[in-house]
Amino acid sequence: MVEFKRYCVDFDTKSDDVLKFDVVIVGTGVAGLYTTINLDRSLKIALITKESIQISNTTLAQGGIAAPLSQDDSPDIHYMDTIKAGAGLCDTHMVRILVDEAIENINILLKMNIPFDLDDEGEIVLGQEGAHSRRRIVHASGDATGRIISEHLGLKLKSYNNVTVFENTFLVDILTDDDKAIGVVLKRKDKNLIIFARYIVLASGGYGYLYKYTTNPEVTTGDGCAAALRCGTKLVDMELVQFHPTVLYHEKNKSFLISEAVRGEGGILYNINNERFMPMYHPQAELAPRDIVSRSIYFEMKRTNSHNVFLDITHLDSQFIKKRFPNIYKTCLELGLDITKERIPVAPAQHYSMGGVLADEFGKTTVENLFVCGEAAGTRVHGANRLASNSLLEGLVFGRRIAEYINGSNIGEVKEVNVLYNCKEVKEFEGDVMVEIETLRSKMNEFAGIVRNKEGLECLISYILDKLYSLTKVKLQTIKQIEYYNMLMIGYTIASAALMRKESRGSHYREDFPYQDDVNWKKHLVFSLNGWEVLE
Repeated sequence: MVEFKRYCVDFDTKSDDVLKFDVVIVGTGVAGLYTTINLDRSLKIALITKESIQISNTTLAQGGIAAPLSQDDSPDIHYMDTIKAGAGLCDTHMVRILVDEAIENINILLKMNIPFDLDDEGEIVLGQEGAHSRRRIVHASGDATGRIISEHLGLKLKSYNNVTVFENTFLVDILTDDDKAIGVVLKRKDKNLIIFARYIVLASGGYGYLYKYTTNPEVTTGDGCAAALRCGTKLVDMELVQFHPTVLYHEKNKSFLISEAVRGEGGILYNINNERFMPMYHPQAELAPRDIVSRSIYFEMKRTNSHNVFLDITHLDSQFIKKRFPNIYKTCLELGLDITKERIPVAPAQHYSMGGVLADEFGKTTVENLFVCGEAAGTRVHGANRLASNSLLEGLVFGRRIAEYINGSNIGEVKEVNVLYNCKEVKEFEGDVMVEIETLRSKMNEFAGIVRNKEGLECLISYILDKLYSLTKVKLQTIKQIEYYNMLMIGYTIASAALMRKESRGSHYREDFPYQDDVNWKKHLVFSLNGWEVLE
């Protein structure tokens, strides 16, 4: 059984800086910001962000928010689309909550004056995306929905005198006492900062930066999930990592997302031989679920010995393209690519983490007073393959549910305890941590990527365990070193779960088990410090 450090740094509540708040929220994507805004204004809230308040996966989310708003749509139809995309692993209770509360949360955003795209009559314009049977994607500024929402929620919070924002502040660990979360250990300007709180909410995002090719920012090193695991929570569905099929493949940019909505509006995929190939792989062609499109592109690239395929929208009206996808058009044009006249070179890259910290319908984890929402949460709502634009919706729905739960609770007095923790490590970190991180990312891409097999996963697990063991007696002194340790922890859970799941389902594809096995594997794999268990 692998053993992890309990705490990553030495700290002393008698000598380190100590603060007290009612609620600590870690993360400033849509989940963290929306949770904060929905909390009672009488609560004293600390909002923690690793860099600036605007750096998160939310700000990169182009597509929008899925909500059954049209006359020919309904929560029931949205529910069925989500279940179908999830390949048999969605938690039906959680999906029901997601779709039933979608419209309510969109209306709340409208009351906050979020500038969603409207038609000439003032009605919300709904986009189409892959695996959705209806047009239900609410978007803003064409393809900048995440950024627009983040900016507006962030501006709204500036008027909240009960919220203190801590930027450039790194979550190291979660303090526990008697199996209850009581605070957080942070690094700020190379100094420890300890905050005690009645409730802690993790909205810290996913772990996309474990992969060499990802649409995620560098901050997504799984810190929240790793800290939660060390304090005693459970992680679920960690092998279910979604790859976006169409990420720009350009010598100057291999991480810029070409939104699902581009295919939704009529984009067509071609290989380097100018052949349209998606109809050969799936009857929905370019509008198939993104795991299928990603694998199809992977196989097509392998078959044609190429590094990319092409996404073509040149047959669409140029003014429509510029209005519907202004961010994509502008970014590509700056790289010398006019998407109204030229095909877009694309390839799959890691995009989203379905797994995370096991949570119930109110965001509660298995550690008392610790909540989780957004991409860090393992709600099982996405199953084995997230339906496009359900991620921002998940952050909204469950972030608000957490806030309502806390608002209805008896906050009580914040507990403060004296804690002295000495890691007792004696060795210094050897080597270049940045080189170690890049090596791990390359191995994750190679062995735990779109296509996996037993030999590769065993090789990856052996590598990670060796690295974890070598760090057992090493003192972690820098944030990068702690990030690396977190990445190893999360990488271990991803690879181990992928090795255990002997089937192919949704985003998880084993070339040595290329079929879906509903008899033996229609279940969730859960990991904790006590080892593995199965959740039916």
